Amino acid sequence: MLSRDLHAFAAFVIFLCTLTCPGIAQADYSTPHAEVVCQPGHDVALVRFTMTVDEEPIVYRQLPASADQGLSVTPTLGQSNCTMANGWTIRLRDGQEQAFGYGMGGGDPPAFFSLWIAKRKILSRRQWKPGYGADEDPWLIGIVIRPDRLSYCSVAASDKAPEKGEITCKDEPFQLNRHKVDHIEYAAPGSRPPIGTILLERGTTEPRLCRKLLRLRPKGFQSVSTTINDTANVFPVETAGQDLNVATIEVSPGVLRKLVRWSGTNHYFDGDLMLLAPVTADPSRILKESMLDDDGDTFSADKLPLGWSVIAGHMPGLYPGVSWRYVHFDTQRIDGELYLLAQPTGWQERPTAILIQPLADGFKSVCIFQRVEPHF
Repeated sequence: MLSRDLHAFAAFVIFLCTLTCPGIAQADYSTPHAEVVCQPGHDVALVRFTMTVDEEPIVYRQLPASADQGLSVTPTLGQSNCTMANGWTIRLRDGQEQAFGYGMGGGDPPAFFSLWIAKRKILSRRQWKPGYGADEDPWLIGIVIRPDRLSYCSVAASDKAPEKGEITCKDEPFQLNRHKVDHIEYAAPGSRPPIGTILLERGTTEPRLCRKLLRLRPKGFQSVSTTINDTANVFPVETAGQDLNVATIEVSPGVLRKLVRWSGTNHYFDGDLMLLAPVTADPSRILKESMLDDDGDTFSADKLPLGWSVIAGHMPGLYPGVSWRYVHFDTQRIDGELYLLAQPTGWQERPTAILIQPLADGFKSVCIFQRVEPHF
């Protein structure tokens, strides 16, 4: 169980040097872009994609005129909705997969989009930009929409894509009546909560307490799954940068337990293993790195001495479908009581967060939170 203090210090030195050391340039950053264009007076539309580096202007590639009737020469508009001459509405929504600070290509996630034509969902989370080290996948740079066909235009994978490379377009037949109206995307005004709204889901046992937590955390829960947190300041400050943190807590009047947090921030273990132990226990003598080698999704309490209990993912009431390796926890006090706020490392997992209360021999789930996400 190595301390991360040296790693943190090294990262600080590198950051400081980018600000003060001559000749050290800050890393470039890339941004994906997508928009939709309709040609006035014609039944043709274009969905197009590109990347920019740093603050460079957004420029989309021009497609062969035979593919789009010259529509791609239209200057950048930055729009996600338009209407074709026949009255068909075109809607585009784009996004990116989650980025990670580890693994091959973890910091370069794929980009995707969903497409609606005449209120019907035609494509859902379709990838246009490869990522996660998938260097052989082609880049989709445009889709030309006509009433009878969709033309997909792409370039082969290369270091210059998507700005350079031969453009090839492939037609696919299209029939609008084969697709159903998306009543979620086109719901009646006011019938769907705004994106970002946090709702209490079935399984919540103390709604008043849960609403109080929402007031205590107006910015939501996103940071729980991306950093190691101790909002309630339960653990000693001097061990804040270490993988193992231990604190004595009161789980009920007069009943004390040691709360142990064993943390990982790598591809194999990106989460927190929370343990409750007798106050006389010495976790540093009990917990060994070899305990993390089991490939199972559940961390078995059989590995621990009598009187210890586990709080982790892949347990009933606590992300039973997510491995214990990929659930993070933050500490939170509400009305003087200590709770743990759990959130999975993978943003796509549901629910968004779960509030639990440590007990003498385990935990109970108190609040189930679900954030309203963009519809793809």
